[in-house]
Amino acid sequence: MMNIMYLLVLVFIPYDVLGLPCLTTGSKKDFDDSRKALTTLKSYLDTTVNTLETDVHKTVATLKSHIKNVDGKIKTLDNDLQLLEGDFKARQWQKYNGHCYYFGTDNLDWFTSERKCREIGGYIVKIDDSSENSWVISKRPKNNKNYWIGLTDLKEGQFRWSYDQSLMTYKFWYPSSGWGSKGTGYDCVMYNNDATAYWLDYYCTRKYYYICESNFCF
Repeated sequence: MMNIMYLLVLVFIPYDVLGLPCLTTGSKKDFDDSRKALTTLKSYLDTTVNTLETDVHKTVATLKSHIKNVDGKIKTLDNDLQLLEGDFKARQWQKYNGHCYYFGTDNLDWFTSERKCREIGGYIVKIDDSSENSWVISKRPKNNKNYWIGLTDLKEGQFRWSYDQSLMTYKFWYPSSGWGSKGTGYDCVMYNNDATAYWLDYYCTRKYYYICESNFCF
């Protein structure tokens, strides 16, 4: 558009006009046409500047609104983090290898235990290897209680961890025959309450203590 207006100016301001020693009827018309073209160009430039200023003001206002919104979300996140930190400390989560563990102190069926762990910021524990298993057993309160873990074979014969639905690789079944076998009707796994803390599968509706795990620690 600017190029077009510039060409208009060149068209309406002929060389002869600029060099005339006196004003004639023809040159007067050329001057008038040139002035009109320049006035039109000025009007266009004024409009363009006003539009740009308006757009800039709108953009600035929008950005300020976004900044305010983000600031509010940061404050909300900080508050949630403080509450979560307070809850973690109040529940006395214990740290191991970058994860935190909580030993529940209320008797719940397996499904309620799984939901409870998620409500407090974690998941019902997943045991990945013998080192983690030994640590959990060593920290388990000596209270003769069974503790649910996150292993089930709700699809009979396929023991999976509820956290990520991965198949069981490491196992710590009670040595006697039958535990962890297919077709028993025992679908949920717990630590048994003796010193060995071997795994037993049993009815999911029975109420025991539970162990939660979290990938997030303070």
